[in-house]
Amino acid sequence: MPMSQAQLNTQIDTENVSAGKIRAFFIGLFLLCACTLMYEVILTRLLSVVSWYYLAFVSVSMAMFGMTAGALLVQLRPAFFLKEMLPMRLYQAVLAMGASMPLALLIMLAIPVGISLALQSLISFLLFSSVVAVPFFFSGVAVCIALTKMPLPRGRVYFVDLTGAALGCLGAVGLLSIFDAPSAIFAISAVLFLSAAAFAVYAQRPRLRRNCQIAAASMLMVACLNASTVHGIQPIWSKGALDRRDHIYAEVWNSISRVRVSDSLLGEPQMWGPSPDMPVFQVDGMGLDIDNDAATYMLHFTGDLSTLQFLRYDVTSIGAEVRHGGTAAIIGVGGGRDVLNCAANGFTRIVGIEVNSAIVKLTSRRLDSYSGFSKIPGFVLYNDEGRNFLARSGERFDLIQASLVDTWAATTAGAMTLSENSLYTVDGWRVFYDHLKPGGVITFSRWYGGSQDNQTYRLFSVAWATLLSEGVADPSRQLVLIHSGGIATLLASNQPFSPADIDALKKLSTEMEFTPLFLPGEPVTVPEFRRVSQSRTLADMASLQDANGADYSPTFDSSPYFFNSIHIRALPKFLSHHGPVSSLQADLCLFAFFLSAIVLVIAVIALPAWIALKQPSQRSPAPKGAIAYFVSIGLGFMCVEMGMMQQLSIFLGPPVYSMVVVLAGLILSTGVGSFVSDRWPASATWQLRILPAAGAALVLLYLALVLPVIHAYTAALLWQRVLICLALITPPGFMLGFCFPIGLRWMAAIHQEHNLPWMWALNGAAGTLGSFVAMLISMETSIGTCVLTAAAFYLLAALVPLPRRMEMNREGASC
Repeated sequence: MPMSQAQLNTQIDTENVSAGKIRAFFIGLFLLCACTLMYEVILTRLLSVVSWYYLAFVSVSMAMFGMTAGALLVQLRPAFFLKEMLPMRLYQAVLAMGASMPLALLIMLAIPVGISLALQSLISFLLFSSVVAVPFFFSGVAVCIALTKMPLPRGRVYFVDLTGAALGCLGAVGLLSIFDAPSAIFAISAVLFLSAAAFAVYAQRPRLRRNCQIAAASMLMVACLNASTVHGIQPIWSKGALDRRDHIYAEVWNSISRVRVSDSLLGEPQMWGPSPDMPVFQVDGMGLDIDNDAATYMLHFTGDLSTLQFLRYDVTSIGAEVRHGGTAAIIGVGGGRDVLNCAANGFTRIVGIEVNSAIVKLTSRRLDSYSGFSKIPGFVLYNDEGRNFLARSGERFDLIQASLVDTWAATTAGAMTLSENSLYTVDGWRVFYDHLKPGGVITFSRWYGGSQDNQTYRLFSVAWATLLSEGVADPSRQLVLIHSGGIATLLASNQPFSPADIDALKKLSTEMEFTPLFLPGEPVTVPEFRRVSQSRTLADMASLQDANGADYSPTFDSSPYFFNSIHIRALPKFLSHHGPVSSLQADLCLFAFFLSAIVLVIAVIALPAWIALKQPSQRSPAPKGAIAYFVSIGLGFMCVEMGMMQQLSIFLGPPVYSMVVVLAGLILSTGVGSFVSDRWPASATWQLRILPAAGAALVLLYLALVLPVIHAYTAALLWQRVLICLALITPPGFMLGFCFPIGLRWMAAIHQEHNLPWMWALNGAAGTLGSFVAMLISMETSIGTCVLTAAAFYLLAALVPLPRRMEMNREGASC
């Protein structure tokens, strides 16, 4: 088949570039894309410390925004990106990214991010978002040049782009196992200077390469020095408050959270739900703080169980009192309070399960002489996620306990999920239920008081729905709820509580002055608990909510957002009754960032593009079909990515596994699809339409399979679950990888090469806001609806109007 003129020009250009230069170009691009993803992932860790766990999405959105703005610069300033300038422009863009990243870090850590009822609050969010996006801007310039202007096969370039991004996820986890998050960003800057050195080779500037290598070595030294002290470059504003960073005994970062240990202090013990009649005790303990918000307490335990009597005065301890002397599984060991309480109550075997490896290492290894974990009789500690561990375990327990398990910590996947979300669903509770001995008890504790009541209402609803799903005709006989000091503890058994159990609970409540909220056979005075207890089917429970719009219907794996009980549609009504309560700070921060993203997209992308389109030009405007196509696949891919990360994190357990397997697997399979797309013939319109349509079909197939598969294989070993996830992710990811490069080929075939950067920018703009859209859809409806929306966007891309005749063939496809 004869070659087109465009293909002939590409072949001549490629032959004029030496193999060494091409190799340097791909090395530079690989490192650049890996660093871009590492920066994005590590930002989720910083955002979780300075703000709230929802805002893992902000790093995704700002990455898309910054890279889109960079692509738009390439579109609007063509004279600055002439063919002969491109090698140096690549070098300069990557060099600027490497230099701007440490500066952006210094500025962002000094900006307080918090909610105030003043316009200045929005200005703070705008400033923070803008600073975060600067390094992504320079990445966008470089990647856009590589994808749209280089004389190399676009599928191959896109494959290297996505492969680097996929392996960047692994790199981020590796960096966080060595450095704290700020120091890791300095290390990423060092790698960026190495990327710039590779592009200097491509530009044939050996002296610049040496300078970049020196800068890389210097930045790595800064990273090591900063990691050697807790008083270096660190966040000083957290959750809207100044972090004085004093009295720090130890501080450890990992991919799940930042854990800080405070100096040992002798004083009154930290209690969650204390008895009003509690005597005065003096204990020696250390505070463990997680992401400057959630806290746990580590007692100095010498092996003497008689020193732990004060623990029985906490309402979280009643489960161990009721099942005295049995076997227990403690989910979320933290500093070990629940473990010590079980030991004090004579439990012969105590299995501790803690998802956070930093806490495990601190309590059981580095500080074991203080925590005394090795001295607790019958205690064994596992670093694992509670639900997955129990699903794999063949052991049954008299007590399964989780007290106030919530860290508000962002997952490295940036997936809008807490690791704890898998614990607070009916599907999760059925796993716990199956691992009880006859008469065994599940006991969970949540906040109860004021605006926090919704947590206990929903916990009670989850327990009630679990018993209904297990075929229990009257769940009221198997539930107990007791309250004290702002905490409510729920007990759920797989058998009706015996009269002796109820007498013991009444006696304990009287002795400790606890308040029973729900006891078998007793009148129910709280309207919300009464409404739940009147439900006889799961369908009855689907619409449970209070007068202010707070949702306390049971949560399932299809929508595991236990902590999000206030829907957006009810937010104004709830705020009018309660004001901006602490439980809504994350939601309000989310909206502030969303507004900031909208303002930035309008100001930096939409407005400049509109002005440019109004200028007289000899170039033809982009076809409307192209605009619809690139916007649709941008929104569609973001909904797929978010939906997969949220759903499969429940299956994989620790968030680090979800991030590595889901993000890296999806990006890598998409990259393979992009690489193969160079061989796809696209000489007819149907050959273009079939690709996004096939992608939509595979997305729907994924949606149909995901929940049945993960429920069927919950007890599989980790490596087996990883393979199952990859089997679910890879087919749709591979097919979706065709869509972007095929779109670029389509633009080239209809002589719209000059609009390629503009299409890239539109795709990125859709992704900027698409991450928020995907999250809101999942929270307001379900994760499945989010994935369905993704399929709809890809179907829309398949139906966009195309030119009647297209001069495109397989040989000319890689122009």
